[in-house]
Amino acid sequence: MMNELQLRIIEQATPMFLHYGIKAVTMDMIAARLGISKRTLYENFKEKNELLLACLKKAEADRNARLKTYYTQRQNVIELLLNVHEDILRFMRNASPAYFIDMERYYPKVYDCYAREKELHKRAIVNLLREGIGEGMIRSDCNLEIVATLLSLQFELLKNADQIFKSKYTFTEIFETIFKSFIRGIATPEGVRYTDEFFAQQENKQSGKTV
Repeated sequence: MMNELQLRIIEQATPMFLHYGIKAVTMDMIAARLGISKRTLYENFKEKNELLLACLKKAEADRNARLKTYYTQRQNVIELLLNVHEDILRFMRNASPAYFIDMERYYPKVYDCYAREKELHKRAIVNLLREGIGEGMIRSDCNLEIVATLLSLQFELLKNADQIFKSKYTFTEIFETIFKSFIRGIATPEGVRYTDEFFAQQENKQSGKTV
């Protein structure tokens, strides 16, 4: 159980790691942002690895709580996937490719935890897609294991997005294109219609129009 100060530290450190990359953010910087001494910071988290892991676990717990809400309130699996898309998009708007690159390159223990969570997510996607087939929203001719794996690999592409696209597109533009193509590729005609309506509503919200 985290105490109040530890939660405050995590709330400040998480967006710093995401925005600047993990390696660029020092414990001194985090302590200064919080207005506490470096000693106090180390009394709560013995090292940067421990703090980073705590940030990752807290973000995962918060994400799982939102996913449970999406799951219980969904009309169908397509709606659930689209809500997950919006959730990830909000995360991506604040994330730098350096965050993922640094985690894999310099913090292997933390990355192992991230990789295990990613594998659990892939299994959950397979189960959701199976439900979607039963609802008539996902094509029954899809190999669900391959689809879930391909989606996971597409997320890996984002880590090298700047190198591949020469910084021509933002992180979120690339992710949104990947996800839209993914959904439309596996959806039935009914699922595609639902997807198109969802994105049309989102565009109208952003432009201030009413549907």
